[in-house]
Amino acid sequence: MTVTLIPIDAAGRTAVLGLHVSPDQDDFVASNAESLDEADENPECFPLAIAAGGLVVGFAMYALDSDDDNYWIYRLMIDRRYQGRGFGRAALRALIARLSAHAGCDAIYLGVAPENVVAAELYVGEGFAPTGEMFEGEIVMRRPVAR
Repeated sequence: MTVTLIPIDAAGRTAVLGLHVSPDQDDFVASNAESLDEADENPECFPLAIAAGGLVVGFAMYALDSDDDNYWIYRLMIDRRYQGRGFGRAALRALIARLSAHAGCDAIYLGVAPENVVAAELYVGEGFAPTGEMFEGEIVMRRPVAR
């Protein structure tokens, strides 16, 4: 499964705003509109469209968080129409590769809602492990970056 991570321009913004998770996942991830607003206000955030086969199928955002100087995956979502096809795993691998390429990136962090078992299993399968910490009600997970 090949996906491309594309920095968001005006056209990408419109496409990303049209993406939505299934209703039972709404509580697990901020809306793309909220995430893009956050990126507009916070220069640490890098929003990306997830594209496959010429279609925008998802949205991701990462940051070098100034609070702890760590790289975080802030958002990863695949539109409900494209879930279950491997795009999430492929996008996560592409994000890991992108972040791992940064010289100062020794580990990648993310948060996952305790009830979001499917996402947690995906993250564990790609080398993330719970740190034992919670942040804003989410389980903090960490993946070391091999050098």
